[in-house]
Amino acid sequence: MNPGVARPLAPVAAPAYTRAQIALHWLSVSLMALLALSGEIRHLLVNHTAIPMRWVMILHIGCGMALLLVTLARALVRMTRRRAAAAGFCMQDACAHAVHLSIYAFILAECLLGWIIVNAKGFAIPLPLTGLEFPRLVAADPTLVITAIWAHEVLAWMLYGLLALHIGAALWHHYVSRDDTLARMRLRVRRERQSSDSDPDPGSGANSGADRRRRALGETGPSRSVVTSFFNRRAFF
Repeated sequence: MNPGVARPLAPVAAPAYTRAQIALHWLSVSLMALLALSGEIRHLLVNHTAIPMRWVMILHIGCGMALLLVTLARALVRMTRRRAAAAGFCMQDACAHAVHLSIYAFILAECLLGWIIVNAKGFAIPLPLTGLEFPRLVAADPTLVITAIWAHEVLAWMLYGLLALHIGAALWHHYVSRDDTLARMRLRVRRERQSSDSDPDPGSGANSGADRRRRALGETGPSRSVVTSFFNRRAFF
């Protein structure tokens, strides 16, 4: 590399999410989307005889129980994953951490309330493919059903607000701050793994690629600094 060409400093990379965290995150997103659709438009679908209420509620309850288990798994992975010690107090990180914990808490509360509603109506929730049932949390109680449904709906709208805040913050990081917060949560693809394996030193991947191109073209002398400068700009952007 030409000593006269300044090389841009590499930004400090944030800790990457594990594959388990990424998979569980997007599985949670899918389940919450199905829950929101089946919960908020079920009456519209049933009134237009598009689908029987029984099948809508089977989907809603099934996704709710699945989300409960996935959220517990996410919390377990989050607690067991080693986190880098923070250099100091950061209000932005503290707010993000508080929002994440609040989302977990609201999801767990919502799922448990749905479980209570089903049991309070006198029904049990079957465990698919086993012939077993989830334990009954409460006995049949019509009064409890009314209270639990009210709390379930109120917490649902509060959870929607938290999710909107979470999504807005992710978009702000991506389009305004232009950092890798959102990119770190994207699903990994085979092509990215292959490209990372081909460059043993991620910090000098662009420069090594420039060196290979220079050697292939037999470039020497003044043109070397021009080519190096070009590829350094590519590495920066």
